[in-house]
Amino acid sequence: MAEKALIREESEHPPIVTSEDTLERVGRTLERPNTATEEGQLLTNSLPDHARRKPRVTLWLVAAVSVSMLGSGLPAGYCLGVINTPQEIIRAWVKVVILEKYGLELSATAEVSLWAIIVAIFVGGAAVGASCGAGLADRIGRRASFLVNHWLCICSALLLMACKTFGSVEMLIIGRFTSGLYSGLATCLVPLYLSEVVTADLRGVMGVTFPLGLCTGLLFSQILGMESALGTENGWPYLLGGYLVCVSIAVVLHPALPESPTYCYIILRDEVRGRKELCRLHRDNKYVEAEESSLRSLAVISGVAQEGKAWSLSQVIQSRRGKMLLLITVLFNAGQQFSGINAVFYYSTLIFRSVGLDLYQSQCASIGAGAINCMMAILAMPLIKYFRRRVLLLTSVALCSLCQIVLMVSLNLIPTSPCAPFVAIVALMSYVLVYGMGLGPVPYMIATELFPLGPRSIGIAVGGTSNWLCNLVVGLAFPLVQEVLGEWSFSIFIASSCLLFIFIYKFLPETHGKKEISLKQLSDEEEQESAEGTSTSSIEQGSSYSV
Repeated sequence: MAEKALIREESEHPPIVTSEDTLERVGRTLERPNTATEEGQLLTNSLPDHARRKPRVTLWLVAAVSVSMLGSGLPAGYCLGVINTPQEIIRAWVKVVILEKYGLELSATAEVSLWAIIVAIFVGGAAVGASCGAGLADRIGRRASFLVNHWLCICSALLLMACKTFGSVEMLIIGRFTSGLYSGLATCLVPLYLSEVVTADLRGVMGVTFPLGLCTGLLFSQILGMESALGTENGWPYLLGGYLVCVSIAVVLHPALPESPTYCYIILRDEVRGRKELCRLHRDNKYVEAEESSLRSLAVISGVAQEGKAWSLSQVIQSRRGKMLLLITVLFNAGQQFSGINAVFYYSTLIFRSVGLDLYQSQCASIGAGAINCMMAILAMPLIKYFRRRVLLLTSVALCSLCQIVLMVSLNLIPTSPCAPFVAIVALMSYVLVYGMGLGPVPYMIATELFPLGPRSIGIAVGGTSNWLCNLVVGLAFPLVQEVLGEWSFSIFIASSCLLFIFIYKFLPETHGKKEISLKQLSDEEEQESAEGTSTSSIEQGSSYSV
């Protein structure tokens, strides 16, 4: 009764909280030592002990994770890597179609340029999709956004599968762009949605679901792209659209997908639906009541602070703390792409051929490297759950740099040393292994832990956009750099990794095990600050919700 009275009193006289206050408190929360009695606990210290117990995993929660994995993460990874193996066959088909349809015989330069467009337009579409993901999710809801994205994915798959039948290069290009658009949207939707439907002790684990889907989809595309599978002259259209199977399953399962309770309470302002979704997801009445009280409190603060308006990028940038969180997110995602993972896979076939493997055996060995990458994405789940983010990242970046140094030196010694190819293989496999323990999965989920609830979708969108844009830059620039520097091109990625190590050490706050700030705690902080004479500036207004 006392708790309900507190909530009612707060609803009638809610504290005024500005966006500057919100993000400043996020910074103080991240910087202070972790004193939570249970890491990642969602409920606050004001709740009774029986309400803090972990709820059991329900069928609806499994459905949420399954639909996110099958319908978003896995197809995005599949689209990312599927174009590589059959590229010679597709390029020959493009050249013939252009000649027959337009009477133009492509020169070598024009053919390379057209193929670069076909490859790069996927990443360009992904950057556009990532920038739109937050707005779409806030406007029509998380559940409806998934459905829109799934149908977009189905349309792209049909375009890719039909392009050869209709003899249309334009369908191939549009299909690649729409599949990229879909992948970019998925980059935002999956971490945002899963961070809101799972309990906080599982939030970090669920944050690596999207990179796990990427790795798994990439592995499937490598396997199906073999000449013994669909990597043939007649099979490549079905190879490009092969992710249609996974997305179709996700569409069938979509009616079982719960809506985010956070979206219902904070944005939609529908408490009845929010409680219904909480009960579906957790099936624990005491936990549901406690979580509902927390969400109601956050809704009160958000409603008064935002006056019904959604957060915007300019609003976050105007805050000093907001600028810092955005900078961390952008540089962290950029650092992942400039760490050299694309260069390592670029050289993988060359390295395997140098030890005497034929083309087929080299492709199998590359699939083995992809399998290691997928295995580490699975192992990342317990690592993310039990280990601090800074420890994982600093260890991963340092070991990645070491592996690249060994790889770069051994590649240069291959012509003169018979042992160098085997050292290069060990270095390559080791790089894939240590990359997957931290540098691979964490950038995709770090924004869900850095940003409070209000601007969280903005942070995820900015991080996803910067990740895909840097992927595009590396993809376009690396072949040119490699042509000039050869194997020494790894020195650029090593330098980038060293800078990333310094940046993580100095600026990235520890987010593992940080708990939510309740309305009561926030009010207590404000009273304490007022007593101490601390002034806060009023910029734009927003919610107060911290990781």
